[in-house]
Amino acid sequence: MKSRILVVSLAVLIALSLIAVGCPRPVEVVEPPVVEPVQPPPEVAVRGDTLIMGMVSPMVLNPVLFTDVPSGVIIGTVFSGLLKANDKLEFEPDLAKSWEMELLDDGRMVMTFHLRQDVLWHDGAPFTAEDVLFTFETIMDPHTITIRRGDYEKVEKWEVVDRHTFRVTFVEPFAPVMEAFSMGIIPKHLLEGEDVNIAPFNHAPVGTGPFVFREWIADVHVIVDRNENYFGQVPYLDSIVWRVIPDADVRIMELEAGTIDLTGIPTVHYQRMLGVDRIYVHRYPALSFNYFGWNERLPKFDDDRVRKALTLALDREVMADAIYEGLAIPASSSFPPISWASNPAVRPLPYDPEWAARLLKEAGWADTDGDGWLDRDGVKFEFEFLGLAGDPVAMMIIELALEHYKAIGVKLNPLFLEWGDFVSRLDPPRRAFEAFFLGFSVGVDPDPHIYYHSGQAEWGFNDTNFVDARVDELIEAGRREMDFERRRDIMWELHERLNELQPVSFMFHVEALLGICRRFHGTVPSPVGALWNVEYWWVPEDLQRY
Repeated sequence: MKSRILVVSLAVLIALSLIAVGCPRPVEVVEPPVVEPVQPPPEVAVRGDTLIMGMVSPMVLNPVLFTDVPSGVIIGTVFSGLLKANDKLEFEPDLAKSWEMELLDDGRMVMTFHLRQDVLWHDGAPFTAEDVLFTFETIMDPHTITIRRGDYEKVEKWEVVDRHTFRVTFVEPFAPVMEAFSMGIIPKHLLEGEDVNIAPFNHAPVGTGPFVFREWIADVHVIVDRNENYFGQVPYLDSIVWRVIPDADVRIMELEAGTIDLTGIPTVHYQRMLGVDRIYVHRYPALSFNYFGWNERLPKFDDDRVRKALTLALDREVMADAIYEGLAIPASSSFPPISWASNPAVRPLPYDPEWAARLLKEAGWADTDGDGWLDRDGVKFEFEFLGLAGDPVAMMIIELALEHYKAIGVKLNPLFLEWGDFVSRLDPPRRAFEAFFLGFSVGVDPDPHIYYHSGQAEWGFNDTNFVDARVDELIEAGRREMDFERRRDIMWELHERLNELQPVSFMFHVEALLGICRRFHGTVPSPVGALWNVEYWWVPEDLQRY
């Protein structure tokens, strides 16, 4: 699953709009929110033990480069951003202890971050504003292979005001600014002069986060240890181990047996895992969606009618009931139902194979030779469809889709790949695919620029090469608009247009299911991520195993 982080809050955007639109001049100082502690009283919590997780293999442990959730989960424990999101979907201080926002009379926007002065990199070097500048200059370097440039393309200049003050000037207001500055900061003293794309650092990272990288053995595990010098709450746990277990069914068996402590639970295993005494099953709304992606660089998919037909041909209600056991609903866009950007008037496209057949006929597809398959200009409508090996849900979804498409004369040829091969086929610059089934974790701010803006087709997460001038206009307007209600109206119009054009076949919003061993205390799973407060997790001494 790819990450948008990895991550929608009405309160966040209302606060942001009030700060920006109503800010007096000179500048208004934004006081960090007061966050109630989630940790137990100090006299109760104790140190010790190791959390063992099961997941597919990460790709790269660099915040600037990663595109996948497994990498993002590990990165979130090793690196810190200027800001971070909490379980209330609010942004709060991280490396920045406070910040100021100002809208200038000429239309520009200025953000000034006041950095903590007690932060050390894991190798003992001091963290400074030079590291922040280096991180964002690295992202904007055309040589860097990153999907993150789109969040900073409106920056006019970066400034190191002093050792612990960093200032950013945007050419115009930028509503998703808080999200943009929650990404992990990388160390200048270790990466300056290196080719960041291939640096050894990417597999042995040094950050400022609550855990210190220890070891990555490919296809075996990644291990991090408690950072005794962490500027925030020093973790109670000694270590976290991510064991690489590609097959989801095997991960569930190991969770049940007690050889791992935590993993995501596929919906097909939900009811059974509820009966496992040693496991606590967390169920909560997810900031995510899944979809069928079509490579619109290919003529067969570069037609709104065809993509819409491929959605109409799928009985997603039956799929949701049969495969997700009531834990999923058909999607009409990337905006999760808990998002203020989700337009309540927009309904997912229905199951209507006859409408699908009419649209395909309009697009020139017909069974001219009577073999049961549609063709156009002598070419059969068939395609290779990528799925993730070892994912039982993906296998069932694709099996049902194969039958639904066969009923309208479209031939789907499944190909199941291991995670690394799967992602490499989609990511830039390769884009070596015809179609695929995938999910995204979206951000706390609902900005969909990285998915659907035409400018993100080459290097962003617009893998499918979707291009629509009106969608571009709405995305850009939504990014500029700092008034919440006006921004919401823009997003609602955007939602309606995305549902009509189907840049991808929006499939489902699925509730998150997480299984964790009951010996761990302090766990508070949230849409922002299962490990968002892992530094507060602890295990009573009599239950510690490692």
